[in-house]
Amino acid sequence: MDAYSISFTLGKASNPHGANLRHNNRKFLAPNIDPSRTEQNVTYVRQDVREAYHQLFDQAVEEYNAKQKQPCRRIKDYYEQIASGKREEAFYEAVIQFGDMKTAPCGSQRGEIARQLLDEYMKEFQQRNPNLHVFNAVLHLDEASPHIHINFVPFYTHGRKNGLSKGVSMKQALDEMGFRAKGKSQNRLVAWEASERAAMESILHRHGYVRDDKGVHRAHMTVEDYKQSQDIKRYQEKLRASVIVTESDRRDENIRQLKEQMILVKHESEKLKREKKSPFMSFFYTIPEKQAFVQARLDDLGIPYHETENGFEAQECYAEEIRKIEKEFSPKNNQREKLRNDIDRLLMMSKDFDDLLALLQEYKYEVKRGKYISVKPENGGSFIRLKSLGEHYSEIALKNRLREKARYEQELAKKVAEARQKSAPNAVVLRTMQFYIVSYGKAALPMRKSNQQKPYAWTNDSELDSLLALNKKINDGASLDTLRKDFAEKEKAAADAESKLRAEEKDLQEFYDLKEKLLIVYEGKSSTLFTREQAAAALKSYPSINGTNYRNVDALIANQEETVRQAAADYEQKQKELADSSDTLATAEKVFGGTFVQSLGAEERRRRENQFVPNGMKYSNGGGI
Repeated sequence: MDAYSISFTLGKASNPHGANLRHNNRKFLAPNIDPSRTEQNVTYVRQDVREAYHQLFDQAVEEYNAKQKQPCRRIKDYYEQIASGKREEAFYEAVIQFGDMKTAPCGSQRGEIARQLLDEYMKEFQQRNPNLHVFNAVLHLDEASPHIHINFVPFYTHGRKNGLSKGVSMKQALDEMGFRAKGKSQNRLVAWEASERAAMESILHRHGYVRDDKGVHRAHMTVEDYKQSQDIKRYQEKLRASVIVTESDRRDENIRQLKEQMILVKHESEKLKREKKSPFMSFFYTIPEKQAFVQARLDDLGIPYHETENGFEAQECYAEEIRKIEKEFSPKNNQREKLRNDIDRLLMMSKDFDDLLALLQEYKYEVKRGKYISVKPENGGSFIRLKSLGEHYSEIALKNRLREKARYEQELAKKVAEARQKSAPNAVVLRTMQFYIVSYGKAALPMRKSNQQKPYAWTNDSELDSLLALNKKINDGASLDTLRKDFAEKEKAAADAESKLRAEEKDLQEFYDLKEKLLIVYEGKSSTLFTREQAAAALKSYPSINGTNYRNVDALIANQEETVRQAAADYEQKQKELADSSDTLATAEKVFGGTFVQSLGAEERRRRENQFVPNGMKYSNGGGI
């Protein structure tokens, strides 16, 4: 059954990063927002918080003030009194999300489902929480994944002896809604949040989905995986921190962020320089599972490499990291993963479930039938139940996957027949896909997943993905000539973007040098870069700068840092577009030359012939290390 994770976080009005109406209502655009999609956002409620206070509490305030004989005890502005005090929060903000940026991104099919789930949650929220007055609620579809910001004022209606008959209190609001503390580990707020998460899970169940609890995977994380997850959390916190309340705070925060971004740009620039200077090295392994493990980790960490006939090549500057990854591999602990991979590979070679079990036996697995089918690897020790391998490996799941495989092949055969009958330009691509599937079924090709976290299938095959991308381009009117022209244009665009980035970086360095000289002259700073005489002489070229306005250089630097950041982002995008164009062209040339599947088969044969090469690495020019 398909699964979605759920996320429910609560923020307070006193924390600008925990509740920010300007961000929610797009009065301020953070860097992670796509303005072109902002109009797709859905506003459920938009009421000024002061108006909400008037609506909720004016009558109670009037009744309270009428009883006060001393004017100093009367409430002039209830909202200001709560907002400036420390006893209660003026309002709260809940951020709700089904899935995340990886599993349900905006614009995807799963993202659309997440949007529908959020819409249903929002429509039930007020009815479920009568003591939480929602004055602002927005569904955001212009960020990485759909999510809702709900701002609400908690209030009580059972009057206090010496206070308002109706007022602000989260504790009493929850009391009136029936939430009670259960010891130190679960107070009212914890109980309420658990109830909201249960409501989210109920919505999932109504639509035929289950909850994907991200926390259950932590026990299986490597140290590096855990560190990476923590880095992502820190990055998300930085994004929230970019939402600033006051103009002065925002200016200071933006300057700080831009400086941080410039450091990242410099780091990325140095990384690119190292990569350019670093020679390629060949990495090869006698154990195919070890190579698959290492390459999967390289994909997770974004370390570039390309496969060769008996391994892969990566640059020397990454050798140390690759060696660390190799040490993480453990054949014993990887036995279950090997079984999963073998099942994935053999399933795509099978006609039905019995055929799959027969192939497992051919590959030296002992199969035991019974209430639960179990498999014992050759020299593996004990039997392993298929259902214990995960939700995709139970008997029912495997039979469903076999049906999906057959359906894909039947639909492809139908498309091939139609294309050949019409002599369509994409017929050669569809025939290549069919030939690829047949060749794989004969165990002539390797298993290459697009997504390492999901089981192998025709819809999770990197080679078929590249063929599908080419098929779409041909359907859109592309040809070999237009693809070659596109590659040349992308190559020039990438070169131009790099030149622009280097020019902007040079200008920024000049601004840094100028600031250094200004500080030497006007603040007496000691410097190892310039003498006072050199600085004074250089400043003669800037007659408009004086002792009262020299600090304006900070604004110039901030603007130039932003320019460099944008140029770096543009260069990165152009590089990606060039890589995509290059891959598409290479695929097209092989497809139209009739060598796509044959070249993959030849690479696989060479890999198998060299599978007994000792583990190690060498320079790609043949020299050893």
